Amino acid sequence: MMKMTCLAAVSVAALASFPAQAQPGDWWSRLDPERLAGGEIHLELQYEGETDGFMRYGWRSEGDDIVLYDRTMWASGEVYETMEVRMRRDGLAPVSSDIRFHQGANYYVFDIDFEPGSAAGSVQIVQPASGVSSQPLSSDLTDGAILRASYFLVAAAFPFEIGDSVSFNWFATMSNTEEAVTLTAIGEAEVETPAGVFRALHVEQRGGTPPNDIYIDRESGRIVRIDVGGQPMSFVAPAD
Repeated sequence: MMKMTCLAAVSVAALASFPAQAQPGDWWSRLDPERLAGGEIHLELQYEGETDGFMRYGWRSEGDDIVLYDRTMWASGEVYETMEVRMRRDGLAPVSSDIRFHQGANYYVFDIDFEPGSAAGSVQIVQPASGVSSQPLSSDLTDGAILRASYFLVAAAFPFEIGDSVSFNWFATMSNTEEAVTLTAIGEAEVETPAGVFRALHVEQRGGTPPNDIYIDRESGRIVRIDVGGQPMSFVAPAD
């Protein structure tokens, strides 16, 4: 397993002394335009310390929109996901979300479109033993809610410094639920990965399910590790 050594421990009291740098409604205006223009996060999935899959997550600008994709595989869990979502650059307002999620012999196809204040679409369920079924999905959304799928983009594009905090609501397409989420830069860590050792900013994602700890290389600004809360699972920068 990889190891991390805290370089700058930040206590609860110290965190309380920092002013909040981004509040709901204005945090997105501070996203780095160059990083929003395009990028990719390619990480190796490790489960119980063993290589067991990958995540390839990327995005590009397309006019006034950002188009985002994800390809994630967890081999021993028999899970594979492909996703394409579209959002407005202005506020990351969701436009559409298309997900194909495989688990074992079954797979699920989500097709969701968004209007201000609402999400609507369907999920098709394909089970070889019992055939194909479909269910409608709909949900009300609060003003300013973003897609759960876009929060790694937020982590990569926001100019975090220690003590900065970003709060928003995310909508999770597959669970058809909205949750309040906060990203907080709590300190620095030395992160050892197959790609090498990085001096990284430690950003906690809390409030959503599951919680994650995200580590962003201080030199390059790229995400080099993500720890999944409650599971012996991490995504780490792979060897070249």
